[in-house]
Amino acid sequence: MASCAKPELEAADNAVQHIVRLDLVAVPGSPKPATEILSRGRFDVGPESQTAWQIKGADEKLVIQPKVRWGGPWIGLGFSAPRGRVAIPQAIPAGAVNRAAVRVMCKSKVDIAVALTRDGKDVVTSAFLRHGGSGLPGVVFVDIPGVLGQTEPFDGVRVLIDRLKHDSVFLGVELLSAPLHGFLPTDPAQPEAVGMENEFRTAIALAKGVPMEAEVSATPGAVLRFGMARPEEVRRISERPRIVVRVMDLEQDPPIELAKQAFTLPRGGGARKWADAELPIPVAAPSNVRVTFTLHSGEPGASLVALSSPRIERRWAGPKTVVLVTSDTHRADHVGASSHSVGVETPFLDLLADKGVMFEDAYASTNITNPSHASLMTAISPRDTRMVDNNTVLSEHAVTLAERYQQAGYFTLAALSAGHMNHRQSGLSQGFDRLWVPSGKTDVDSCISIEHLDEWLDEADGLPLFVWLHIFDAHAPYKVPDELRWRYYDESKDPYAESFELPEGARVPWDAAVRDLEFVTSQYMSEVTYLDTQLEGFLSHPRFQNAVIAITGDHGESLGNHGLYFTHAGLYPETLGVPLILTWPGSPLGATITRSVSHLDLGRTLLDVSGLVDVEFPGQNLMRWLENKEREAEARFAISSHAHSASIEMDGWFLILSLRNSNKPSRTAHQVELYRLADDPGCLVDLIDEEFQRARHLRKQLIAWLATADESGLSQATGLQDREELAQLAALGYADQGVGESSESGAWYEEEPGSEWCQRFR
Repeated sequence: MASCAKPELEAADNAVQHIVRLDLVAVPGSPKPATEILSRGRFDVGPESQTAWQIKGADEKLVIQPKVRWGGPWIGLGFSAPRGRVAIPQAIPAGAVNRAAVRVMCKSKVDIAVALTRDGKDVVTSAFLRHGGSGLPGVVFVDIPGVLGQTEPFDGVRVLIDRLKHDSVFLGVELLSAPLHGFLPTDPAQPEAVGMENEFRTAIALAKGVPMEAEVSATPGAVLRFGMARPEEVRRISERPRIVVRVMDLEQDPPIELAKQAFTLPRGGGARKWADAELPIPVAAPSNVRVTFTLHSGEPGASLVALSSPRIERRWAGPKTVVLVTSDTHRADHVGASSHSVGVETPFLDLLADKGVMFEDAYASTNITNPSHASLMTAISPRDTRMVDNNTVLSEHAVTLAERYQQAGYFTLAALSAGHMNHRQSGLSQGFDRLWVPSGKTDVDSCISIEHLDEWLDEADGLPLFVWLHIFDAHAPYKVPDELRWRYYDESKDPYAESFELPEGARVPWDAAVRDLEFVTSQYMSEVTYLDTQLEGFLSHPRFQNAVIAITGDHGESLGNHGLYFTHAGLYPETLGVPLILTWPGSPLGATITRSVSHLDLGRTLLDVSGLVDVEFPGQNLMRWLENKEREAEARFAISSHAHSASIEMDGWFLILSLRNSNKPSRTAHQVELYRLADDPGCLVDLIDEEFQRARHLRKQLIAWLATADESGLSQATGLQDREELAQLAALGYADQGVGESSESGAWYEEEPGSEWCQRFR
């Protein structure tokens, strides 16, 4: 995704020959689209709700909160079941409603969807959006697709809320009518990820009556390529729009037409997917041309389609390739070639380490998936992105590694294996020409994600290519193929036998009957061996034989230390330490770096080793440790999921500061822990008393680091709409409910005079 707020980047000479992206602008004189959002009915919980509405899963007594400090006054429905349904009778004309604002108060995560009903049945239903509770009233904006395909009126609205706990309260819903332009990015300088089924592409809206054009250089043999689609939110079943593309030669005076072609968008099943189009540019010598896209439709009223990544391509032999693989929940000691290996077999990762550079002490910046990947892709710590949970979205103002490669003329592809990493919930699709992610809340085997990338590789033949593959195999629950089930466990033993005694607090959520925890850890090892075989198959593709390849993880996993079993809660080396292997044409063979390094430097390193040393991007090249092994150690900082704690590692000492009370592990706010990693890599012996002055020094450094955070952040709440709509939403009364703000704001840490821990360090 490019942005007018982001610095433009001139593509490297070798990439210009491959891809030139079109910087589209609206044809001068084109009208601006309407942006007014209208309310079609607001329904607040009140004394009459329980008789007028159909309610399932709620308590009989209404929740009344008069206190301003808790967002009051408000009245709501408290829920006693894990799933709630609120059906509100209301006559709704066909096509009159396409968005809903759901108001809730919750202290934990909930999933929210909205359906329009007819005769008691859900006719059109939105996708579920996850809302991370703050304990104060908040709003989630839900798009309702498919309404333009309905010709009969609706008779009600139903709000569906899942993952409910007793502290969750439904406050009301407002039905909205937003212009079609509100569902697609309309600013050509700020294309965004648009999803069709499971595939996201960088796109903008092409509207009827608003042609888009760009002037660009074309060379002999060049081809214009683009994608087109009609998302459900803007698709009329009866409409058959077409895009007319016209190419003019600007070298002639007056300009002459070089090519013109109409592309009709597919109907039926094909209407739910992206369609690809191409048009050869017939020039005999390098020429400046003008490309114009115009949408035609016979239907009255507004009409628009998504236009994806229009570009001029000239394919050459031997283009560069960069591959980034992130293995979710992959501990650093679960690589066979590591000197700290637990004995797991990873022959392919070992082979890559022999061909390149292995970092044996690499830390991620947090212990949770979406924020860790956001920091990896931006080289910005969660301290400054202010993403600390999987419900916060990376802001469109962030500059990602994929965007830098895209701007440098690379074709960018990604396949992610966890549904919660979808663009609406993470913002991680920024900068990708194509990105696949599973539906809803599901996760998939790495072989599924790899299949989607394999399908796209031929289309990138002859183009510079940046690929991101995210795999989820090592994440709980550990479910491995039968042939690997007993690889690391004695098959003669029964892991469910009562003779095994479970440690206090130990449990396996997905297999409550298991008694021997060694069996569970063996399954984790088997998952790692399995993903190793999958990566071998994927990276054996001819395209990757001379590629820049990076293999790493987003965070580790706790396998019993600190009472944490088969989860990545807690901020310890076992949850921060990840594999990191780099190989590229001409890289050192079998080099091992044992010095401590940070995840945040990986993006800068990839750009440098792929020849883009002049591209602006934060971080430092990790190869500095290869060139100067005696350089002074650098502090590594991290913030835990949900900002429960922060840590600093320096010269082999690891200190944790609790920012708030937490349960996993049980810690009180302001508590400090100190460990010496050389003797105690599992952080089992707290040396806070023996090394108090060292703890004081590290704690001071950590607090100073937290205090220098960027308060603006690079995140926003889930379900937030296009930025141009914020003023409209504020006019409807949503200005004070977190719209447009990041999920975390203010200081990360403030000392409390009454705390015994704070007094101890004073």
